[in-house]
Amino acid sequence: MQVRGNLPKYDLVRILFAGLVALVMVVASAGAAAAEPTPRVAVQPMEGPAGASLRQQIARLVRGHGFQVLTSIPRIEGTAQYPAVARDHRLAALVTCDLEDHKTRQTMTILIWDGARGEVLGRWSARGSAKALAKTLSREFWKKLGPALEKAQAPENTDLEEAPPMRIDAGSPLTD
Repeated sequence: MQVRGNLPKYDLVRILFAGLVALVMVVASAGAAAAEPTPRVAVQPMEGPAGASLRQQIARLVRGHGFQVLTSIPRIEGTAQYPAVARDHRLAALVTCDLEDHKTRQTMTILIWDGARGEVLGRWSARGSAKALAKTLSREFWKKLGPALEKAQAPENTDLEEAPPMRIDAGSPLTD
């Protein structure tokens, strides 16, 4: 039996089935991608007159590569606190930056700290005026530190699941 033009009915069914299989695969892969949480990265505050603008620039660069950026966490002074902060906020990485003033230039040193292990995954320094540092940052940041951010992992979730309810028969006598 023919259904539309010269296309036999079984060919039409085969084409529709192939399309349905392709649709199911696309929906399944989109669901798997949605199930993976977006890695969270905290960009720590920086001191100095150019610190706020450089921090915003770093946050934009990291966000532009698909990370969820947190800038609400206050500056952490001791590195021993990083693992606890990463665990509390489920951070894959912390980005810290120190600016060191010289006579006419500044040195910017950026570290990428892994959230799961608390170790430094990447380090990069650049030197120049505030304007030159901003240009260098936009040009070099991802080349130098992107691989480290992509390797970073959040600590394992330590939240306990809700326990099932217990049933206790308080009316039964205890026997020895």
